Amino acid sequence: MADGPTQPLLAVIFDMDGTLLDTEAVEHAAHRAAALAVGRDLPADVLLEFVGVHRQGNLRRLHDLWGDADTPLAFYAESDRLFEEMWRQGVPFRPGAIELLDALREEGLPLGLCTSTRSPNAQERLQGAGIYDRFATVVTVSDVTNPKPHAEPYLLAAERLGIDPAACVAVEDSPNGLAAAAAAGMMALLVPDLAPVTPVTQALATAVLPDLHAVGRWIADARG
Repeated sequence: MADGPTQPLLAVIFDMDGTLLDTEAVEHAAHRAAALAVGRDLPADVLLEFVGVHRQGNLRRLHDLWGDADTPLAFYAESDRLFEEMWRQGVPFRPGAIELLDALREEGLPLGLCTSTRSPNAQERLQGAGIYDRFATVVTVSDVTNPKPHAEPYLLAAERLGIDPAACVAVEDSPNGLAAAAAAGMMALLVPDLAPVTPVTQALATAVLPDLHAVGRWIADARG
């Protein structure tokens, strides 16, 4: 794990779920209830594997776990329904999210977003949260051939911003997202949510920080 930036910081690219929006715990609650609804078990360790993984990857994992293709589809249909019910009740931001976005906008730093959620769901979540217009570009899993942990989503975000990936900071909560940002050559900040820090994620991260307030301090220090 490095302690600081390797070159001037020119842009910040955020993950969405579990990083800015506190949706991972809500999604896991929906997943657990949906598994019960389709009469299947969904162990806690498998739920953690889902963090930061696109849906097709999770469907393959459920197919391997449950032994058929139809039940995972029924599971996701029910999970989506339950999640939308919970979302309408209000999904909170991760601590410090709005303050950090406001501070970065005042600094004039271009902001991007890079998520494993598909379109138009990702845009709808951002619009519902009132932060869609904060981002110069939004890259979803629908925009890429190779989703996280591949570098493609972050490379595409940097390309759209017109900034060298090495001059971008990525803010992530999941191992897959962190691996994608590091593979893209970005400064990768890990703010853990549900997935615990491991020796692998610690080695990939430029810094492991406790919350988004600390991310703001790290960026301020990095910019001098």
